[in-house]
Amino acid sequence: MSSLSGEVPRHTRSLAREILSDTPLLVVQGARQVGKSTLLRQVLSPDDSVFVTLDDPTTRRFAEEDPVQFLRQAPGKTLAIDEAQRVPDLALALKLVIDEQRIPGAYAITGSADLLRLKGTGDSLAGRASSLTVRPLSQGEIGQRSDPEDFISWVANGCAGNLDSSASPSDIRERVTAGGYPEPLKRSTFRARSRWFRDYVDQLLRHDVPQLAGESSQMLQSFEPLIRLLASQGESELVVARLAERLGIVGSTLRMYLDTLDTMFLTETLPSWGRGYSGRVVRRPKLSLVDTGLASSLTGFTPEASHQAGGFEFFGAQLEAFVSSELKKQQTWSETIYRLYHYRQRNDEVDIVVELQDGSVILMEVKSTSQVRRDSWTSLQRISEKLGARVRASIVLYTGEKGYCIDESRSLYVLPVGLLWEHATIPTPLPSQ
Repeated sequence: MSSLSGEVPRHTRSLAREILSDTPLLVVQGARQVGKSTLLRQVLSPDDSVFVTLDDPTTRRFAEEDPVQFLRQAPGKTLAIDEAQRVPDLALALKLVIDEQRIPGAYAITGSADLLRLKGTGDSLAGRASSLTVRPLSQGEIGQRSDPEDFISWVANGCAGNLDSSASPSDIRERVTAGGYPEPLKRSTFRARSRWFRDYVDQLLRHDVPQLAGESSQMLQSFEPLIRLLASQGESELVVARLAERLGIVGSTLRMYLDTLDTMFLTETLPSWGRGYSGRVVRRPKLSLVDTGLASSLTGFTPEASHQAGGFEFFGAQLEAFVSSELKKQQTWSETIYRLYHYRQRNDEVDIVVELQDGSVILMEVKSTSQVRRDSWTSLQRISEKLGARVRASIVLYTGEKGYCIDESRSLYVLPVGLLWEHATIPTPLPSQ
């Protein structure tokens, strides 16, 4: 896997343009440094837009002292405001100017905190804005795939075409430990990427956490240990009491800290699934950091470490988080509406349950091995038999390069992880005559 160079076209461009064409306000949200401003530059013409950032003290003072006039500085153009969460009261002014004149594409704002969850903001923007969450680069974006990868639609359409992947096991390990943040992907060594991530976490601690959580000394002291603890667990079930004990804080305080991380788009949650299936289902969600590159850097986990004692198990947890993350990125532009869950009962477990809009499901098991044993799909078969026709497909993802259809009648496949972004192009249906 080579390092990035230049600006990467984002697959969410068409969705952003669509929102700007019919909605007064586009809210682009996501963690710091994932490419929110880059996306706006890719969809807005310099001649038809004005860009400002509230990280600039002078600009921020203007927005605080006269928010309405601030919003009227670009008549006839799109006013793009970066880091809008820096002035929360701007939401009320946006409500006022939008209600005066609803012009599609009048405003586009970015935020590295969930603007719709900040006090007073959500109510002010309701019905006036459409939000778009930007995550770190997908593997298809990194490889600059021309047609956005859409693995779930490809599976739902029968896994047509070549089932093999060009991504080797070592390539998968490199991709998992590198993650998808644009800037560190431009660094050629693990050490350089780790240095960038250390500075990144330090910036969050000094600037963003105090703004969102106040000047609580306990929160400031616990932030880095908490994010490192989450990094060390990959994608795992959230047991609040256990995490709180390890940090030396009470459960209610931990929940508040986790909510802050979620507001900053630094964590991802995979809810528990169990609807329509009998049995004692574990209801705890799974939690992970937003990016496996961030997690790998914070733990010092290199591709080579996956071969060492204890490293294989950690890589397995990271690989599961990596797969979930890629599917969540694709969810934004997928032609198929779906939700992601995990499932665990006393005797059965499914790493990822993909529930489609019609209630059917795709069951997915993630294996960190480059070869798959016959018993790798027994749990999927057992659950599939109980759910019957509701199961659209059952898939074992692994780090090898060859794909197989194990049982065509039940749509049971063993597929390379690399097919998440290397799958065949989905045929476009012909228009009806």
